[in-house]
Amino acid sequence: MQNTFGMDYLYYKTEDFAADETFIAYHLKTDQRAITFWENWVRMHPEKLDEIAAAERLIDLLAVRLPQYEFEQEKEKVRMHIDASKVMPMPVSRRISNLAIAACLTLLLGISAVFFLTRKGKNEIAAESKFQWLQLTTPNGKKSRIQLSDGSMIVLNGGTTLHYPKIFSAKKREVRLEGEAYFSISHNPEKPFIVHTGALDTEVLGTEFNISTYKSSEKVSVALVKGKVKVSDAGNQAILTPGRKAEYNPVSKKIFQASFDIDTETGWRQDKLVFKNADFATVARAIEKMYGFRLVNQSPDKAWRYTGTFNQQTVVSVVENICFSKHLTYRISKQTIYLSAEK
Repeated sequence: MQNTFGMDYLYYKTEDFAADETFIAYHLKTDQRAITFWENWVRMHPEKLDEIAAAERLIDLLAVRLPQYEFEQEKEKVRMHIDASKVMPMPVSRRISNLAIAACLTLLLGISAVFFLTRKGKNEIAAESKFQWLQLTTPNGKKSRIQLSDGSMIVLNGGTTLHYPKIFSAKKREVRLEGEAYFSISHNPEKPFIVHTGALDTEVLGTEFNISTYKSSEKVSVALVKGKVKVSDAGNQAILTPGRKAEYNPVSKKIFQASFDIDTETGWRQDKLVFKNADFATVARAIEKMYGFRLVNQSPDKAWRYTGTFNQQTVVSVVENICFSKHLTYRISKQTIYLSAEK
């Protein structure tokens, strides 16, 4: 499958992505055209997420270990390999493979050289990076996936911002979340993982869970899929077991526990919407995060509830089904969908 950048990325492996100049520019956020292209490409090819995450980790290793000027030198070496490959009389598949191997050797040699020959410099860089926080924001209608320095994987829903350190501290792992994300945390009993969501903290050692903390919902929800977590604020705490979720009300400052339906809580990761007696605000919020469309109810009935399941369907299909069930009509203007009563 050819694309605007002239390469067939479906055949790329981890080392190919890590050696690709446009992919490096996308990951380091240095070229808007590359960012736009790769965000769309990754969204269209979720089957490549594991290889993409590994490639990003490889690039991060080099970026963290090397000072900026040395990193630019290594990028230039990769570019020279790319330029040289254009005149090599060999099949494209072999050319890409040889280029990837050469580029990855360049990356690994750069990492090894800094590690073995400039230990003092490495320690200074690591110490500085430990306090450097990064930010990843996913707009409505899109999802993002990131692998942290400890190997933990996080999937971000639309309208979500994650703040995370380039390198975790020696004693604990901490991130800050605004929005919704699914966490798969690498097990480390000596180094707790803490997710800060306003006044509520979620602490784990190694587990999988979903956190929703959108400002529009006025509450924080933590749904545990595997393992065990502790959620707490300044004066309350609750221990969750699999299949249980905690809901925190920042006004009353109380934590409530309940069971949950896994598809309802985490189906968004596979572009699946599950509504079970959901009110309009819940339906509107889910549609905006998944599709990027704002839903406005202009009908006289403001208190209706809806039950339905949609698996990788278009926003129009979802809205049409809701309208049929609730005897509504709709119109779309730009990124807003208006619901009205049938005439």
